[in-house]
Amino acid sequence: MLKIFTPARLIILGIFLITSTCALTYLTFMQEKERDGHWPWPLNGSLNNQSAQAAKVWDDDHLYYTIAAQTRSGNNQDIDHVQETASGRWCKLGMSTVTLKADGYLENCPCFSLEAGRACIQF
Repeated sequence: MLKIFTPARLIILGIFLITSTCALTYLTFMQEKERDGHWPWPLNGSLNNQSAQAAKVWDDDHLYYTIAAQTRSGNNQDIDHVQETASGRWCKLGMSTVTLKADGYLENCPCFSLEAGRACIQF
């Protein structure tokens, strides 16, 4: 009797399907990035503004703008940097969700930069 689905063939088929799914997902994200210039959710940075002041943010398409007090940025926004209102430092978000607390300090900031649009400071 001829066995079509041997264990080795099933393993190779599984690896092929997983690799194909990953490649398709990557290409879909890159197509979205190319189409509108933003990384699609969940790859974009977001801000949860719990402070009483509007938060100053920056992205490479819109430059400087604000996120209203007591709100959260939407999934369609790609925030690259947010300013910590208490100190004036700029946080580079990457794919993180950062919270601007009521005291004006940022929570969960992965790294700070010298100014908006600049790379992280590495020590």
